[in-house]
Amino acid sequence: MSAVQLKARPALRLRLSWQPWIRTLRRVPRAGWICFLIGLINAGVWSVVLPPFQVPDESMHLSYAQYLAETGKLPSGKPTTTGADANGQFSPQENNVVNYTFAWSLSGGLDTRGVFTPAQQKTFERQMRVPASPVGYGYSTDQTNQPPLYYAYEALAYWLTPSSNLLARLAVMRLASAALLGATVLAIFLFLRELMPRSRWVWPLGALAVAFQPQVNSIAGGVNADNLLYFASAATFLALARGYRRGLTTRRAIAIGVVVAIGLLSKLTYWGLTPGIGLAVLLMAYRSRGEYGYRRAAKNAILCGSIAATPFVVYGLLNMTVWDRGGFLAGGLGGTGVSTVPLIETLEYIWDFYLPHLWFMHYQFPGETNAHTIWVNGFIGLFGAEQYGFPLWVYKYGQYLIYAVFWLAVIAGLRRWKRLLEWAPLAACVLVMAAGLVYEIGTAGVHNVLGHAQFEQARYMFPLLALYGLMVGLAPKALPRRWAPVLGAALLMIVMAHNFFGLTVTISRYYG
Repeated sequence: MSAVQLKARPALRLRLSWQPWIRTLRRVPRAGWICFLIGLINAGVWSVVLPPFQVPDESMHLSYAQYLAETGKLPSGKPTTTGADANGQFSPQENNVVNYTFAWSLSGGLDTRGVFTPAQQKTFERQMRVPASPVGYGYSTDQTNQPPLYYAYEALAYWLTPSSNLLARLAVMRLASAALLGATVLAIFLFLRELMPRSRWVWPLGALAVAFQPQVNSIAGGVNADNLLYFASAATFLALARGYRRGLTTRRAIAIGVVVAIGLLSKLTYWGLTPGIGLAVLLMAYRSRGEYGYRRAAKNAILCGSIAATPFVVYGLLNMTVWDRGGFLAGGLGGTGVSTVPLIETLEYIWDFYLPHLWFMHYQFPGETNAHTIWVNGFIGLFGAEQYGFPLWVYKYGQYLIYAVFWLAVIAGLRRWKRLLEWAPLAACVLVMAAGLVYEIGTAGVHNVLGHAQFEQARYMFPLLALYGLMVGLAPKALPRRWAPVLGAALLMIVMAHNFFGLTVTISRYYG
């Protein structure tokens, strides 16, 4: 063998190792890529309609990403000072933009509009010409305790923007978030294909239900780390479904490990999903023992866990040493609320957060039951800082539609009970994932509520968007075969109308 052939062999080996991944992308149906584009474009439209900083916590997420882009360091999360640096949560440049776009008054009440008067426009243009440093202080906000992956992604968009104008950079960063929704929609499309490979029309139906969900788009249209969390969660459901259906090969173990690592580095909320994910990986390894043997199945499970844990461990160690962020998981203060809560109050809050209030519990949520006011109404749509939404009749009748789709999906599942039994072990792991998320959100919520900070929002349950797509896709199959596509088409028209109505309400709120 010649020296040329010897040198060529490693390159050939590397190229061949990537071929299965490339083949996987090529096997994605054209409908999947169309769903991706629809999700991206729709979120892009929302990004244009929403005024700056009218997406929840957008100013804080932007501050984190700008600090990382400008300094190459993570914000330390030190307490905000009371002297000359009292506004040290944001850079001087962001402070100028926030103040002269009237972001706080716009999000604080319904009497302010997003359209400038001629005098306000002149004042804004004059102030934007005043030089202001884009380098902040890295002081504590509600987001400084979060991992850095999303902010590194947005920092790249920040630097790729040709203009140094912060509003121009914000527009490009918003489009980067819109791309994450497109990726989330594609992951849900492929997830449904794994569950129902013979029902081709179900895949785009469930995926587009997510692409046109207005509450989802009101987050995807802005700079918010939830967008990477939603993608990582949807990709996790896809990777687990593939591994369960096709076996835990080395390549699939790597894929699960990678998406879990992305999730862990996207937002701490993802931790709630990890107990169920761990059980699912052990289940897949056990199921694969007959085909691959115990040793190889165990190696694949260990490989999966190692790939998932290593980046997060490295991040935690850097937190404690290089970045001086206050702890393995923390980034300084990074939040509001009280530090310790008695266990009984935590459990009562978690119950009352999701289920109807019981008479002997502390009265946490006045008014209607939480399942209605927080989850159902919030899912239908409460936008901005939850200060505007649809007319009351939309919530009144929309809840019945949601319940009807849910029970149709249950009936469809029971009609296919043999198929359901095949997936039952993985479904049990998914229930553990959902329970972990519920506990994670409830634990964070009780600290904020007892510290007199608003917390409850439906978007915290959106890591389970893949299950929403499954519910919508499965519901028409409760009907006879000839009528199922008709109901599917009707549901698609409804979700598109829902999205359009959400856009018109938003335009009316800010520009009417």
